[in-house]
Amino acid sequence: MIDNSWLAAKHIRWISLASIAIAVFHLLAETVYTLRYGQTVVGHLPDLVAVGLLLVGGIVALKDPRARGVLCGAWGFTCCLHYRAWAWRFEAVPSKSMDAVDETLLQVLGATLAMSVGFFVATLFLCVPKTIRGDQE
Repeated sequence: MIDNSWLAAKHIRWISLASIAIAVFHLLAETVYTLRYGQTVVGHLPDLVAVGLLLVGGIVALKDPRARGVLCGAWGFTCCLHYRAWAWRFEAVPSKSMDAVDETLLQVLGATLAMSVGFFVATLFLCVPKTIRGDQE
């Protein structure tokens, strides 16, 4: 078998950098939304947790690719958060009780959900032991 563990480390580095950038964007976007539309601290807190986890996971995995499980956990939490935020608005579609902001937000959250599912699956795959993945030990 060919040793392609360098490939996994390369992916971890890219995913870590992307996670840090996404966390910063998430923090800015969510803070603007909170200030503009009056979201409560209770509603803002899970986003702050997701941002913190993505930042810590990204930084730790950059320093040591073996810490990719932390990054995977961060994306798992973020994926669940994005799903719940999207589903909450999606459930309002049949009742036609959404305003223009919520309709736009539904589309944005759908995109962030797809992105977070992709990152979660990718990091989950990279957490699978090399022997199971087919890489050489």
